[in-house]
Amino acid sequence: MPQGTFGVLSLVPPILAIVLAMYTRQVLVSLFAGVWIGALMVANWDPIAATALSMDWIIEVVREPFDTKFLILIMFMGAGAAFIYKSGGIIALENWIGHRVNTARDSQILTWLIGVFIFFDSYTSTIVTGNATRELSEENNSSREMHAYVLDSTTSPVTTFGPVSNWIGFQVSMIIAGFEAAAFTAEEVGITAFDLFLRSIPWNIYCFLAFFMVGLISITQRFYGPMLDAEWRSRKEKKTLREDATPLSDITTDVGEPSEENPTLFNFFAPIVTLLVVGLVAMWWLGGGYQPNVDVATAFQETDVALGLLYGAFAFMAVGMIGALGFGTMGLDEASDTVINGFKTMMIAAAIIILAWSIGHAAEQVGTAQYIVGAMVGSGVPGSYLPLIIFIAAMFIAFTTGTSWGTMAILTPLAIPLGYELVGLSILPVLMGVLFGGSIWGDHVSPISDTTVMSSIFAGSDHIDHVNTQIPFAMTAAGVTVLALLLYAVGVSSISVLLPLAFALTAVAVFTLNKLDARRKNLPEIMPTAQEIDAGEVDVDAIERGDARPETEDVNGTYDHLATIPLVAVGVVVGYLALVFAFATLGS
Repeated sequence: MPQGTFGVLSLVPPILAIVLAMYTRQVLVSLFAGVWIGALMVANWDPIAATALSMDWIIEVVREPFDTKFLILIMFMGAGAAFIYKSGGIIALENWIGHRVNTARDSQILTWLIGVFIFFDSYTSTIVTGNATRELSEENNSSREMHAYVLDSTTSPVTTFGPVSNWIGFQVSMIIAGFEAAAFTAEEVGITAFDLFLRSIPWNIYCFLAFFMVGLISITQRFYGPMLDAEWRSRKEKKTLREDATPLSDITTDVGEPSEENPTLFNFFAPIVTLLVVGLVAMWWLGGGYQPNVDVATAFQETDVALGLLYGAFAFMAVGMIGALGFGTMGLDEASDTVINGFKTMMIAAAIIILAWSIGHAAEQVGTAQYIVGAMVGSGVPGSYLPLIIFIAAMFIAFTTGTSWGTMAILTPLAIPLGYELVGLSILPVLMGVLFGGSIWGDHVSPISDTTVMSSIFAGSDHIDHVNTQIPFAMTAAGVTVLALLLYAVGVSSISVLLPLAFALTAVAVFTLNKLDARRKNLPEIMPTAQEIDAGEVDVDAIERGDARPETEDVNGTYDHLATIPLVAVGVVVGYLALVFAFATLGS
């Protein structure tokens, strides 16, 4: 059967992989099953030919220049992280900041805060933030699932807003492709692709809500869904991982105990700062930023992201090794072993990423995205409902293919001409904002998304546990976004009304779902600290008997909302959002 003519059957490979992964928790087997089923369809249902074609597809994705560089860079990242841990850099950090970060809440807020500062690339943000806060989260009994959620739902929204990031460069390039598909130029419509991107920022409602929820949940300690169970387990039982969980990366197991000989902050900060500086400068240089006629935004738009990060990752590993040797925390033989052991921490993750790419390739071969686009957009609904349709289409495509960038590449050239013909220029910023947001939602809930895998890696979380605990939060933000787009469809077209309303509805939803789930499970509404539980300040016996009242003080944690860490975090985030909206006004 020719490529892309399978109709509804084109949904089978990605959905099979996702359902199997969720049900069996065997991610590698499930992903390969999806790849093989896709190959079986393309190979005219010949199982032997399908097996051979599956191998061809896996080889093909690994040989893609971006993918090859990415696989090498995550190996270097594993080695660099191993040096930070093994050389005692983590011990030095704990000695320096441990008395300031005393609770799971503090470590969660700190992770959210650090993620705000690294806005130029989601991979880099996940790697750096995860490495910087992982051991603090572990020490303070924050679950690995929560750490992965904070990483995942902070990094992508932040990098899609910028103000300078490779995501922005890609999104602008997709808008240019949309202009070409619509057969008009920027001069003809009076707006450039970059201006249209800037105007779309306030309409990326999902990303604003996802980012807001991370802070709200971390500060208030109000959880629901599987995350409520994960956090209670972590606080009460001191088990940051579920029994029988399989973390994608476990430095302690693979690398061994850290050295206590001369632990120094240099071995923590120097590799991370090197990663940031070398990665950022390399991406700027590779994009031609050194040329006098190339500005920063253009340089990041034209850069080779994977190669820039590869240079940064190698420098990250090299400086970690130099620091370990220079400060005498290990000898050359142990340093060489640390490199190899660091590579080992990434082997499962690399296998999952390769198969995630392969399932995306399989979905492309059977026409999954084209089928979804045709079914969603060809429904003949009024133009005012187009943002809702595009948002849902982006969600489903990204969920089933595991790629937000691929979804943007598929939908943008369709959405711009369609919106321009049905409504006009005024709807294009709305369509771009919801399209970018829907694409990132698909990343957040799909176990075959590389960014979701990365969050699991650098939080040391079981991958399926990360996905399962994040889904209710992502669904909350998406549900409020759908409500906002329904209001848009019936005539409430002002983002200055819709976005504040969406924030308010999200807060109400979080508090309501928390209360309902805590009472249903007979668990605290406000998660207490491990210290409060150990000190007997929480009536654990009543909780275990099932006769506790979750709304009462004797089972809930108590927190000072005017403490330094939450106050600093809120101040920084408000300043960051003010910068984002100021950035957006440049397109007005």
